[in-house]
Amino acid sequence: MAGEKAVILGCFGDIPADIEANWNQWYASSHIPARLSLPGFIGARRFKAYEGDYRYVSLYELENADAVNSAPYRGLKQKETARPASSFEAQTLKFPGFLRGIYQQIYPDTAYRMPESEYLLLIAHDVPSAKEEEFNAWYDTEHIPAILRVPGFVSARRFTLVHNPNSPEPQSARPKFLTIYDMADRRATENPAFHRAGATPWSNRVRNWATRRARVMAQQITRQTRA
Repeated sequence: MAGEKAVILGCFGDIPADIEANWNQWYASSHIPARLSLPGFIGARRFKAYEGDYRYVSLYELENADAVNSAPYRGLKQKETARPASSFEAQTLKFPGFLRGIYQQIYPDTAYRMPESEYLLLIAHDVPSAKEEEFNAWYDTEHIPAILRVPGFVSARRFTLVHNPNSPEPQSARPKFLTIYDMADRRATENPAFHRAGATPWSNRVRNWATRRARVMAQQITRQTRA
C-alpha cells in the first residue's frame, strides 16, 4: 500500500441535538488536530449534508493507507478508546448511521490538492465481483470525463475499500467503491448536462448492478491542513 494515496472517510447520521454544537466544536478543535499531528496525515475537511443519506461527512487525506498502521496513530486510538463513555470519542462510535472506512485512491493517478471549492458530492457503491472490471472501465472512461465537463464540477476521484484488521466494523458493512466529486457550485447537479451524463446506455446498464448505493451532497464547514 505504500506510496498510494488514500482517505479516511467518516459519515455520520443522527447526531443528538443537545450535543451537536459541542460535538462539532470538539471535532474541529481536538479530533482533527490530533490526527494532523501524526505522520502520513495531510489534511482534513468536514461537510454538513444538505441532501442524502448522512448528516455529516469527514475526509482525512493520507499520504497512503499505511498511515493508519503507524505506532503514533495506534497510540492515539488506544488513548481515545480508554476515555470514558461520556467522552465524544466514545459517543461518536455509537451514533446511529455511523460509517467509517479507509479507502485507497484508484483514479486518477495524479497528485491531489484540496481545492478551494465548497461543495462535495459523494457516491458509494457495491457491485458483484464479476462486474467490477466493466464497472471501473465505465466510471473511468465514460462517466467521470462526462461529469467533469459539467460546469461547476472541479475534480473527481475514485477509491476502493482497504481491508483494515484493526477496524471494529465488519468489512461487509462498508461499500467497496467510493467516488468523491469536488464542486464549486451547489447547483451543478441541477444542470441538464449532469443528468445527460448519467443517462447513457452504458450508464443505465451499469446502474442496474449496484447492490448498495449511498449518496450525499454537502457543504464544507471545516478545512484544515498539516502545519
